[in-house]
Amino acid sequence: MKFRILLSLLIALGSSVAAAETPAPVEFAKLPKLLPAIIDAAESAREAEDTKRYPHLMGYLNSLDLASKVVPSDPRNAKLIPTSYVYLPTVRDWERFWDAASADHLTCLRAFGMLARKIKREGVVVFGPGSTFEKSVAARKVDLGLALPAHNIGTAVWYPNPKNPDPEFQVHIRVFYTEPYVHEFPDDILPANLKIGYGDPESYWLDGKEFKQPTIDADIYYGPKNGVGFRNVKGVGGQKRGFMGFLQKVMFFLPDAVSSMTINEKEDKLVTEAIVNTVVEKFENTPKYAIREN
Repeated sequence: MKFRILLSLLIALGSSVAAAETPAPVEFAKLPKLLPAIIDAAESAREAEDTKRYPHLMGYLNSLDLASKVVPSDPRNAKLIPTSYVYLPTVRDWERFWDAASADHLTCLRAFGMLARKIKREGVVVFGPGSTFEKSVAARKVDLGLALPAHNIGTAVWYPNPKNPDPEFQVHIRVFYTEPYVHEFPDDILPANLKIGYGDPESYWLDGKEFKQPTIDADIYYGPKNGVGFRNVKGVGGQKRGFMGFLQKVMFFLPDAVSSMTINEKEDKLVTEAIVNTVVEKFENTPKYAIREN
């Protein structure tokens, strides 16, 4: 009898622990249509400065009214998308983005940082098929310069996080890939390879179908303290070519994860943080690193 009572208590305790560890389901009906837009005075001043420095892209971004064109989100994506409505970018949206960014001779890191700030200002979540993004790159024959390549994209989600108190944080981005792959930069761009889409597989719904695909995650920052670009990156690996790459292969216990890729504005350099860090000097003043339309 005592054994049965003890066993029952253990089972009950185990059940309660399991229940406590199980995250509460997200109720779609309680999700907001938009997220609070939190832009401080310093960011507003930075926007005014960028309008002078980058007139084409800022002019395009300022012409957009994303919040007025959101559409209902699929309730089955409630764990992934923190709002009940999303903005679905079109091929034309991206084409105009590339036109403006290339006219200002911007790197992808700078251009994406400015786009992320616009998304944060409007409190929208951007979500859509990767094919839209890839079609725009092909249509404009865009050379992304030194950036994550536009291949095998299933979908992507860009969303602000009002709970993040850092004013330089803009959005979190999660990209799903149809399959992982290794991208080799040309030697004159960067003597390194990127392993793309090595994060844990996650599920999402798109066009009435469920997909489970590997991911990458990152926070986009824009500011003098944290730099301009990606931080807290997950799902991307880096490998240098040559002797350092050989060491990475031989010393297999060394991690190759890339944790950040940001612009140091004061020194005009790109800094990629990994087990073997990479620094690219004169990053924003070297044409081959910028977005170009051919």
